[in-house]
Amino acid sequence: MTEPTNLRLIDLLAATAQELVAGVDADACTVSRVIGDVLILITERAPAGMTLLAGQGYLVPDYPLTQAVLSSGRPRALTLSDEGVDPAEADVLLELGFTSLLMLPLAIGGRTWGLVELYRLEPHPFDAKDMRVAGEILARTSARAS
Repeated sequence: MTEPTNLRLIDLLAATAQELVAGVDADACTVSRVIGDVLILITERAPAGMTLLAGQGYLVPDYPLTQAVLSSGRPRALTLSDEGVDPAEADVLLELGFTSLLMLPLAIGGRTWGLVELYRLEPHPFDAKDMRVAGEILARTSARAS
């Protein structure tokens, strides 16, 4: 008997989150599904004893930078020390205890399916190399999921 497709996708996304954390030296990762204007956390990779609240939802319009990533298809990075940091994104980082964030769109079947967020505890910004490595990992995931 084979597993349902959605369970295989969740397993793939969980493995991707783990690979992303290792690949860009992040401390945590979430993968969320975009459904209309809502982001639903599907899977996470977090330090031992910590959760990023898998299953929680966020309204995309409440987070302009997130909305820009999803609509443009381009990754964005920020830290709490950035001048003019989006207050909504900063609030989430502070609430979760992180200082740096990298957001990337996840495409499956040629369409934006979700959002990947990578976090660092220390104020070490994600750079162009991190974006490239994460993009390569997500491209492989997208190909496997399609």
